[in-house]
Amino acid sequence: MRKWHGSRWAAVAGLTALGVAAQVLPAAAAAAEQSVRVAEEARVQAYLGRIVDSPSELRRFLADLPKGGDLHHHLGGAVRAESLIGYAARDGKCVDTTTYIVSPGPRPCAAGQRPAVDAVSPGPFRRDVVRAWSMEGFVLPPDGDPQPGHDHFFDAFGKFQEAAAGHDADMLAEVARAAAQENSGYLETLVTPEAGTLNRLVDDIHLQNPDLQNPDTGDLAAFRSTLTADPRFEALVHQAADDTDRSIRDHRKLLGCESSTAPQACGVAIRFDYQVLRAQDPRYVFAQQILGFELARHHLGGFVGVNMVQPEDAPVALRDYTLHMQMIGFLKSRSPQVQVSLHAGELTEGLDGVDDHDLSFHVNEAVRVAGADRIGHGVDLAHERDPEALTARMRRQHILVEAPLISNAQILRVSGDRHPLRTYLERGVPVALATDDPGVSRTDLTAVFQQGVTDQELSVAQLRTLARASLDHAFVEGRDLWKEQDRYDTYAEPCTRDTPDSHRLPSRSCRTFLATSPKAALQWKLEADWRDFENRYAHR
Repeated sequence: MRKWHGSRWAAVAGLTALGVAAQVLPAAAAAAEQSVRVAEEARVQAYLGRIVDSPSELRRFLADLPKGGDLHHHLGGAVRAESLIGYAARDGKCVDTTTYIVSPGPRPCAAGQRPAVDAVSPGPFRRDVVRAWSMEGFVLPPDGDPQPGHDHFFDAFGKFQEAAAGHDADMLAEVARAAAQENSGYLETLVTPEAGTLNRLVDDIHLQNPDLQNPDTGDLAAFRSTLTADPRFEALVHQAADDTDRSIRDHRKLLGCESSTAPQACGVAIRFDYQVLRAQDPRYVFAQQILGFELARHHLGGFVGVNMVQPEDAPVALRDYTLHMQMIGFLKSRSPQVQVSLHAGELTEGLDGVDDHDLSFHVNEAVRVAGADRIGHGVDLAHERDPEALTARMRRQHILVEAPLISNAQILRVSGDRHPLRTYLERGVPVALATDDPGVSRTDLTAVFQQGVTDQELSVAQLRTLARASLDHAFVEGRDLWKEQDRYDTYAEPCTRDTPDSHRLPSRSCRTFLATSPKAALQWKLEADWRDFENRYAHR
């Protein structure tokens, strides 16, 4: 942990006060109220300074802190290994005692396997399964080599994948409970429904790979037209939407959201980004991109965006990276309203197969070629071509960086001064903290915020800005609460003269606006929750 020095905390408290004081409120009568808010934020910063070296107190403080939303979240990697064991046991599945890969059975299990139910009770088998399916107990090598942690992390998914099959509703219920417990009101999670069916359709209609070296726009257009003209593709689009619609309905039933005592988890807004699997032949990648764009373009199944996943350093992903960006860019040119977040720059020196060239252009091409609205990770910034020009462009175009700090430390061994978070912030690039795969990482969003404080020395004011940015840049539907993106000093009409307060209603016109914009409603609640949070901690 970095040590915070008294002078540093004093400087942060002073900058916090100046930053808040600089905000322009719409009515002169609010000046006294604003003065109180400035003083309260300074006192909260001072409280943070007193507890920063106490992990338990810091954890309690940050768990209570309103976090906005989690924009970089893979549903398949989000639930704890213990829950996955429960799913596999309930379904009568088996676990290999050497590889810990789950198989569907049937029971009795084959030689070299044990029933998943054997891992339900505490004991060596359960311990070994949990460790194989997560980072629990994994010791990162002291020499800083990123490969062992990287491989253990990504290998886990293939081991428990069968356990998760058919349990999307259970997983959504678990992540909604977790989000509510740590005061996060929005979850944009990544899923890939109907991927296998789509790949078979691509084979059936004999679609060919785009040219790897020089993809022609006409060829991409012809590929898209052929695929989307097939009635089986339209049926598949609606089936994918039905899959997620059903999961949302079922997870709400599991939570008891229709009861008079519905839990707070029912208030967590969940949307989906379609995650395209990048480590496969280009024709399958492009078809999945097209499916994701169709779902998001027509607002089906709760899909609000498209992303690309699997290890960025996988051989096929490295080989075809530029092609993938060109394909996304083509689809963006046809459907500019579809929002895209891209895993880019999740690379570091020392990973097998990654050279200086790979480190030099991935974020650049995600921004310039694909037209990404958000970047996931962006860790290789220092190695990118002309990083100052890149970050200047990201600032101008309001391209946010999703920063899963703990994932970066586990997979890439990048933290502290080697992490570009503070560089992004200093250059005015919007940032939001995120979890990535909290089940595999054995972590949560509160722990990521804690990493932000202890490892990146983030202040209360910065944490608030990052929380605001998470909703400002969320793909959830509706107008933004703020008059200008990335400027948190003036609300949009008709809420300009209102003050978020959990104890009183805004004006009638503002209420009407909030009722028509899920995004603005989430942002309004965040502002009211922050007000209550500061009131509680300013007097401790």
